[in-house]
Amino acid sequence: MNLWRYIFGVSLLTLCTLFALANDDMVMVSLPNILGTVSGKSIYLPIYLLTSLAILVGVIIGVLIEYLRNSKLRKAFNENNKKLLKIEKELQKNKEKFLTEEEKIFDLLD
Repeated sequence: MNLWRYIFGVSLLTLCTLFALANDDMVMVSLPNILGTVSGKSIYLPIYLLTSLAILVGVIIGVLIEYLRNSKLRKAFNENNKKLLKIEKELQKNKEKFLTEEEKIFDLLD
């Protein structure tokens, strides 16, 4: 399985490199005026860097959204797991109690 991960990683790296080589043109990115200040600043970035940053930001936002969405499920799972452990301990105590009472009955019969 590790071999397939390395093959996939090398293939992905190769595709990203080919994409970067094919899209090395510069693009002007204008920054918006924030709070009415007249800045009009702009920066020049290669197309591959701009698209890679957009994909990276999208992945990070997606991971954060999924983490927050699943936090309720993780919390419920942990609470149910604690309840289950508590019930299992009670069951074990009741089994021990039952076995000791049964042994007492057998002792009386002898």
